[in-house]
Amino acid sequence: SYNSMATAEEQGLGHAMAELERRCRRTRGYGDFWSFMLVAEGLKSTEFVEWVAVALTRRAHGLVGLYSLVLASAFTLAMLVTNDAALFAVIPLTFALARRAPLNLRRLVIYEIMAVNLGSAFTPWGNPQNLFIYHHYQLLPATFFQASAPLAAVSSIVLAALMVIGLAHGKKAIPAPSSEAVTPPQVAWGKSAILLGLFALLVLSVMRLLPVYIAAGLLVLYMATADRPGFQRLDWWLLGAFFLLFPTMSGLGELVTRALGGGIASSLGVYGIGIGLSQVISNVPAAMLLSHTTADWRSLFYGVNIGGLGTMVASFANLIGLSLYLNGARRESGLAFIGEALGWNALALVVLGGVFMLFVW
Repeated sequence: SYNSMATAEEQGLGHAMAELERRCRRTRGYGDFWSFMLVAEGLKSTEFVEWVAVALTRRAHGLVGLYSLVLASAFTLAMLVTNDAALFAVIPLTFALARRAPLNLRRLVIYEIMAVNLGSAFTPWGNPQNLFIYHHYQLLPATFFQASAPLAAVSSIVLAALMVIGLAHGKKAIPAPSSEAVTPPQVAWGKSAILLGLFALLVLSVMRLLPVYIAAGLLVLYMATADRPGFQRLDWWLLGAFFLLFPTMSGLGELVTRALGGGIASSLGVYGIGIGLSQVISNVPAAMLLSHTTADWRSLFYGVNIGGLGTMVASFANLIGLSLYLNGARRESGLAFIGEALGWNALALVVLGGVFMLFVW
């Protein structure tokens, strides 16, 4: 069907065929998002992600080394198992580490949230907006990584600089007892190996090297037989919101396109509006809305991924990180966390936003 547009137009069915193709892209994007969330839930239950994070942090030499490895763990895990799953692994680990080291806990968690937002931008499956852009614009893997690699490289440098500025000489935000040790995770290695294999199949399907029904079908079959509670642990609210955003943002996007008289012509305009709109309605809805106003996917990609920095609503991961932090630091004020997070996010947003303005100029 995707290769039949010319024939369909000759028969007067061009509009219907285009609408069918748009529905297929939406279904595929939602299916991939659901599949990666499901495999992430499975891996969380095996404690494999926690094992990876602990293994990395045990290699630290000194407090600065520990900060570096924790942030590197968050940045890297987000590329592999999505930003949300990385937070659920790294933030609880951070609280465990704080029981044996004088960490600047609040600031470190703020940096971890920024790290997963920026690290997840590297892969098509790292976050919801990437999956949507990847399928909506029918990108090739090499094309996507040509745009995402510079963002990942510059982001890692910015995070390293922020760590030196904000953590290397900072004081801990929350006093914590040092007598408790980090409990080693008890990894279910057999289940982890199966789920990692299924994850690899999902990646191949995103890269269009394997039919998606094979990867998704095997994943559902495994979870239904070996980890049925995994379906219950899924964040169905997030999935439902993601599903409803497709038709809602599609309709709004068409209205905006008409109001603008044909869409946003300037790459810099797409980029700037992507950043600004993300601060108000979050970067996933912003990506869906603006995709109907522009064919410039690179500017949109940079705008909504960098736009995940900033306000608490700029990214779903920001809200998840805030919730995990407040659950662990019950004596801590949510306003104090939000206030400090806004300051560091604003600094990173200004720096990264300015650098990548040159990429889309």
